[in-house]
Amino acid sequence: MKGVAANTIGGSFALAAFAVAIVAGMASGNPAASVLLRALLAMLICYPLGLAVGLVAQHVIEQHIEAHREAHPAPAAAEGATEAADEKRDEEVIVV
Repeated sequence: MKGVAANTIGGSFALAAFAVAIVAGMASGNPAASVLLRALLAMLICYPLGLAVGLVAQHVIEQHIEAHREAHPAPAAAEGATEAADEKRDEEVIVV
């Protein structure tokens, strides 16, 4: 699952660039072939940029989560309680 957020952000950047290039090209009255070519180029350029932004964001979030876990460790009693609750959830429920 690592990198899923980065790929999603990269794809979003690419699709946004494509849409903006299409709208701007059509609004300025350029020929369709020229608009599509420029939109595809914008998409190809913006995907790696969005991917880099996504990787940086993902790294920052992972560091923040790790720092929060170190600053606020879970108590040992609570960990045992959650394990017991997980075992109860694993039991099969019989409905009559």
